Amino acid sequence: MSLADPEKITRMPSRPAIIIPLKGGPLSKSRLGGTAAWRRALSMAMAEDTLAAVRAGLPDAAVFVVTLDPATRAWASSRGAGVVADPGSGLDAASAAGLAAAEEAGARVRAVLFADHPALRPREIREALAQARHTPIVVPDHDGEGTALLAGPGALPTAFGAGSAAAHEALGHLRVEGSWPGLRLDVDDATDLERARMLGVGPATAAALAGYPAAMQATISVMDDDGSGRALLDDGREVVVPPESLARSALRRLRPGQRVSIELLPLVPLRASRVWIVGIGEGETIR
Repeated sequence: MSLADPEKITRMPSRPAIIIPLKGGPLSKSRLGGTAAWRRALSMAMAEDTLAAVRAGLPDAAVFVVTLDPATRAWASSRGAGVVADPGSGLDAASAAGLAAAEEAGARVRAVLFADHPALRPREIREALAQARHTPIVVPDHDGEGTALLAGPGALPTAFGAGSAAAHEALGHLRVEGSWPGLRLDVDDATDLERARMLGVGPATAAALAGYPAAMQATISVMDDDGSGRALLDDGREVVVPPESLARSALRRLRPGQRVSIELLPLVPLRASRVWIVGIGEGETIR
């Protein structure tokens, strides 16, 4: 383990400590699709915005980034975070390594927060840690099943994985949902990314998404009973059309052969973030 300015950290034992496990590297965010280079750039951009929100909301906090990736280690050190070696055996082990560093630094209140919260607001992390001063808490993610934040005084037993919010409750953590949409929205897939974009991402993530979503014309090729479908761009590429992309334009169903306008995110397979028909829906008044 190596720490950025460890003497400064240990001189202020009353500060909270934020543990940020961050895989980094070419395998980052594989569920998002796209090229490895784009995923890595987006992953680091989201980490940048997550860390910036933490710094703004908790300027006195000691931050520890847990990683094995050399480039991520350099990034964390350049931003004044402590760097902890990831044992490489899962999120629980990574969290334990970071929590051990926080204990060594004398932090009484400790939290585990992942680096994929690009819409996190400083107020949210500040309010959440205020709830954790005297009792361990778990903040569930946006679907209520995963864990967005684990925090509390002293030792924090962890149980990350599928259904981790309930698992952490079983370990004695109080479930606290709060009014924290950015904190509860961790980005794992294309739908999460679009939700974060609509909520409002930080400047680094916005820059990584610059030029997207790209708007163009397409033709509906397939519509399924569940409201999902596919469309063909004019260059022949196929696009996945999820139901939520229609709902944003107050559309329910489309028919094969129908011409539509479509917005895309830079994902593979291509996926629509919005589908609309000119002249139909809010903001589409024909003049």
